[in-house]
Amino acid sequence: MCKVHAMDKAEEVLQQMTNRGILPNSATYNSLIHGYYSLGQCEEVDRILMEMSRNGVQPNVVTYNIQMDYLCKSGRCAEARKIFDSMISLGPKPTITTYNILLHGYAMEKSFHDMHSLIDLMVGNGIAPDHYVYNILISACDKEEMVSEVMHIFKKMRQHGLNPDVATYGAVVNLLCSMGRMDDAMYQYNQMITEGLAPDIIVFSTLISGFCTCGKWEKVHELFSEMLDRGICPNTVFFTTIMDRLCKNGRVMEAQDLFDLMVHMGVKPDVCTYNTLIGGFLFIGKMDEVRKLLDNMVSIGMKPDVITYNILIDGYCKNGRIDDALVVFREMLAGKVKPCIITFNIMLGALLKGGRKEEAKDLFDGIWAKGLVPTVVTYSLMIQKLIEEGSLQESDDLFLSMEKNGCPANSRMLNAIVRRLLQKGEMPRAGTYLSKIDERSFTIEASTASLLTALASVGKCQEYKGLLPEKYHSFLEQGTD
Repeated sequence: MCKVHAMDKAEEVLQQMTNRGILPNSATYNSLIHGYYSLGQCEEVDRILMEMSRNGVQPNVVTYNIQMDYLCKSGRCAEARKIFDSMISLGPKPTITTYNILLHGYAMEKSFHDMHSLIDLMVGNGIAPDHYVYNILISACDKEEMVSEVMHIFKKMRQHGLNPDVATYGAVVNLLCSMGRMDDAMYQYNQMITEGLAPDIIVFSTLISGFCTCGKWEKVHELFSEMLDRGICPNTVFFTTIMDRLCKNGRVMEAQDLFDLMVHMGVKPDVCTYNTLIGGFLFIGKMDEVRKLLDNMVSIGMKPDVITYNILIDGYCKNGRIDDALVVFREMLAGKVKPCIITFNIMLGALLKGGRKEEAKDLFDGIWAKGLVPTVVTYSLMIQKLIEEGSLQESDDLFLSMEKNGCPANSRMLNAIVRRLLQKGEMPRAGTYLSKIDERSFTIEASTASLLTALASVGKCQEYKGLLPEKYHSFLEQGTD
């Protein structure tokens, strides 16, 4: 009952047990505590813990683990550590699961010193860290691209008599590939083979993707052949990942060859696979190939999703075929697939760029009717266009409406507005929006700063100083040097 959040019924059962003289044990209370935590009802947890104490039921290690898990996932590691320390001093003795919970919490907070100290404490308390423990630590360092730290962990593992496993090596290879250090990644790959470990599909996928990104295609083919020789059958995710890398490097025909090989090997493409290849062909302007892929999807009973339509609309727009994009967009509106706000943003951007302002306004006004809410990107597109055509009061009103509707402007949007206003020579308004950047502790972008500096060259430095916040006078002065 607690697992399905039927807490009232669970409490009724607890009351029936008590009425019949059956005393609940720690397992009973743990179920309730877990249920209330999953609902975020901490006050109810406190009540249950007090009831446990009144009935003489001591919390066990599972009770403490549940509490610590909730606190760590809520970003409250300091409180979780207090519970952990009380276990150390008073009992019950923490298990490796207890340590893992706290390690995950520290990993989320990027508290690497605390993670290392906790592992040392584990060893001191006679609990040998396993691969799972070290992989938590390596994964956390992976996200921060801390190569030297990862190598230190490798060394520490061996000092504790534990050799890295495939998952450990996989995390290191992934880190090195993400940083473009392919030679180092291959060294680790060869090292794992030397140690008798068999690389899995994740390791091969990571390496092949890395070599695709840096354009070393011979190595890509070599690793792909080696993977097949080792009897590893590529899955849909593998093929789609590599196709995506190929398409992003403009090697769309090779991606098509890989798609054909995929089908030949009996691996079924999914919607994401088709979307990847469709996006590739749109990128190189081969619309006929796009149509073939869409027809192929439909013929095998696979329905294009909103991402498919977004890719298609974006491709038509970038190839200057706005009317074709509108046809696809209207198909969506007719009920085939519900458009998302990204769909509207793509279409709005294309219409505005193509000078079709009225159509763009109608589209913007229709967003709410589709149950969607405009984003900062949506508003930014409209406001920049209004400034460009000189509808300054209208742009200000739309900005105020945006923030009133709970959509605060971000740094990128404010910088874009300032640049548009500076280009139009609207200094007082530009000053107002520069002040908004300051109020929100944002910074001006390099392109905005360059535009401010360039203004001084027109010989109106002193005049402009009176219209812009003092903080930005130095940019004007730079332009007079």
